[in-house]
Amino acid sequence: MKHRLRSLTVVSVVALGNVACGSGSEPGSSAPPAALPGSPSSSAVAPSGEATPPANEAASDGDRSDSDPPSTTGTGALDGMPSSAAAEEVAPVNAGMTPLSTGAEPAAAEEPAPSAMESAPTFHVFLLLGQSNMAGYPKAQQADRVEEPRIRVLGFDNCAATGRQTDVWDIAAPPLHECWNDGLGPGDYFAKTLLAVIPEGDTIGLVPSAISGERIEAFLKVGGTRYDRLVQRARLAQQAGGKIEGILFHQGESNSGDASWPGKVNTLVTDLRADLSLGPVPFLAGELLYTGGTAGHNRFVNQLPSLVSNAYVISANGLIVDPADTEWNLHFGHDSQVEFGKRYAQQMIDALGW
Repeated sequence: MKHRLRSLTVVSVVALGNVACGSGSEPGSSAPPAALPGSPSSSAVAPSGEATPPANEAASDGDRSDSDPPSTTGTGALDGMPSSAAAEEVAPVNAGMTPLSTGAEPAAAEEPAPSAMESAPTFHVFLLLGQSNMAGYPKAQQADRVEEPRIRVLGFDNCAATGRQTDVWDIAAPPLHECWNDGLGPGDYFAKTLLAVIPEGDTIGLVPSAISGERIEAFLKVGGTRYDRLVQRARLAQQAGGKIEGILFHQGESNSGDASWPGKVNTLVTDLRADLSLGPVPFLAGELLYTGGTAGHNRFVNQLPSLVSNAYVISANGLIVDPADTEWNLHFGHDSQVEFGKRYAQQMIDALGW
């Protein structure tokens, strides 16, 4: 009998050791690590179909291992005892212990859901607001007309030169605004610069809504004549599956020196964000030329971040007037518009955390 008890004690220790081994202390026995959050599960696909802006401009413009888990078999018969008797003696000792693994495959770890950026392509939409310097004054050059299929524009007007139609999505190329002017604004190179940082399957949508020569009052919800059209076009982008992620703004030449201008700009932005359910999307306002009769208005442009939430000022430092603008001396030249667009883009990238 003493012999049998010593044997039982040994078996009990071995069984406990096996349970410990089954807990993951041995290589290959633990469950495989889950994939890192954000790891791609499939290639992105571009959105299908298309469902998915001069009058007087002066102051008066982890893989699983293929190995099975370690095999854990029974202890067999005790020394000098039939196997059935051994089972009867061991059972009370092992009562309440965690059952040993049977050697079956563990359940595969559930793959984490892909992040929102990977689950579906995004149609990133940006509104272009203001007057002639947003619309574009300098003539577009041939190099500017190279098209990027992932940059779309909502037609500003019917344009025979481009084949573009009002309120119909098309591949973007200048002019984004008035067909007759064939101008280059900051929106063109803004979009081309963003293209380098968005996921491969995503697209960019531009909604040009600038009107040359207009005062800020024309764009206001109350008393303005342009607000409803602006909102209508923005909603077309939303209906096409677009996510409005920011507003580009360049205006003030026609309100030069008006101390009430910053408050009116804030009113415009507040109404747009509310009516389009945008939340505090970034609002980027460009400075006016540092030369010419409207340069002094920049002090009001630089007040906007203190009034408008999530607002930023885009510097015009070093940018020059278009040599062809001999009448008003307030329009940016071609190369300055290219640089201006890149500056808007870099600030938007920073503001969105891309």
